[in-house]
Amino acid sequence: MSERGYKMSIALKFEGYHRPANVDQAVKILTKYGNNAQVIAGGTDILPRRPGGNNAGNGKHLVDIVHMGLDYIREEKNGIYIAAAATINSIGAFPLFSQTPYLALSEALACHSTRTIRNRATIGGNLCNASPCADLALPLLVLGARLIVAGPEGNRQIPIQDFYVGTNLCALDSNEMLLEICIPFCEEKTGTSFLKLGRQQTVIDMALVNVATFLTMEGQCCVTVRIALGSVGPVPFRAKKAESMLTGKRPDKKTIQLAAEAAAEASAPLDDIRATAAYRKKMAVILVRQALENSVRRYQA
Repeated sequence: MSERGYKMSIALKFEGYHRPANVDQAVKILTKYGNNAQVIAGGTDILPRRPGGNNAGNGKHLVDIVHMGLDYIREEKNGIYIAAAATINSIGAFPLFSQTPYLALSEALACHSTRTIRNRATIGGNLCNASPCADLALPLLVLGARLIVAGPEGNRQIPIQDFYVGTNLCALDSNEMLLEICIPFCEEKTGTSFLKLGRQQTVIDMALVNVATFLTMEGQCCVTVRIALGSVGPVPFRAKKAESMLTGKRPDKKTIQLAAEAAAEASAPLDDIRATAAYRKKMAVILVRQALENSVRRYQA
């Protein structure tokens, strides 16, 4: 660095770095160190959570899973399986996700940070950080994803709607790790959409509001409707009342508007440095309405 350059000193104080060869070894390390262990893969959240910084983590032992082969994406009989250490860009390049039923996921992937970070950041990290504004949680909510986690007693499945238990808190026990995400196959005629509002509307913005929608129809009426919202409550959530308002109905402008208003009403945003709660609620109505309109249009295409 030149004399004119800036110097920055960051002290990352960890007691141990572990590179398990397989899931069993990783679980044994997590069981040994409990809350003092932190699973990493891309590691893109290590600096934001450094000691002394905002949201500082308590992991004193890093458990690096990047060399355990958990970076696959594959189709099986009952769905698409994405391993926890698969990078954002590798998921975005998977051909099936460019098709209409999965466009909400594709759009969320494209909104995640910068391309350089997407080469490192993983889907497991995005989900397990349990941020209320996590972009990938919303399309997975409307797509009905299941999370497979490993622990001392073996593997168990968690529906994604049960995975988030509070701000930055997920349902993983301290001795468990996320293995993979299973997305059930969608009907070919399915309309989905993801929209995100950022403060500056750049890809590095955290969402002020983000939404995802899912829709199937029979004739002119909605059969299955799913609406998920983020950044407007302590956890990403499904707006069940709004969904019921569209189910069995024609998705005309009035019905979509009423459903969008009901979805925003179900939210509980906070005022913070980036936006007021009132602004977030107002924009939630607009984004849900636009996402539903996108879903209807894509279904009918």
